Amino acid sequence: MEVRGKYRKTTMKNITLILTALFLFSCNNTTTEKQTSNAPSDTFRQFLRKFKIIDLPFVYRYVDFKENFDLDKMPSIDIKSIDTLFIKKGYPEGIKFYSILPDTSKFFSLIYFYPADSYYPILVTYDKKGKQIDETALIVNGCGGDCGLQYCSSTGIINNDLSIFCADTLVWEYFCDSLSQPIPNSDIVWIDSKTGKLTNNGKLKMTNDKHEEKKNNR
Repeated sequence: MEVRGKYRKTTMKNITLILTALFLFSCNNTTTEKQTSNAPSDTFRQFLRKFKIIDLPFVYRYVDFKENFDLDKMPSIDIKSIDTLFIKKGYPEGIKFYSILPDTSKFFSLIYFYPADSYYPILVTYDKKGKQIDETALIVNGCGGDCGLQYCSSTGIINNDLSIFCADTLVWEYFCDSLSQPIPNSDIVWIDSKTGKLTNNGKLKMTNDKHEEKKNNR
């Protein structure tokens, strides 16, 4: 009876150890699965490597764009590669990959430059698996040539607190009539602006564009 009791105690002890080990393994495996599910896919990681990490604030100004941003050193989109899985623009040719903002626990924030009359920056957010969350141009309407337009500058800023400010300033010496002749006393300054915030879930909360006009005090 004494031997049988010892055997029973030993067996119960072994069973307890086995159940404890299985429980710990299950918890560890669950944690690993959660970590893996939040990790970027190999394809998305390959795409992210094309962007360099930068510190904030990010500042773009049309007037000194070429002095501060070297397009020749930026990777270009390859429309025959995985790039088109993550860039959803209708005309992606010519896009330049620039930067990735400091990482968060929930999403990635990327900046690329889109070709138009001049290259301008776009902010795009993705979840950890590479699904696009949101995007916004870091300008309002941009710059271009027009009759009587004396000066134009676009500004896009992402601050350290992830607030966003964008403004276009256009100075008209005059407007032109249908024959491209100056209209007297039509000089004016236009300021278009928008503000916003990159929220903690990757959404971009932007205001409606604001338009202001004032006389050009030359």
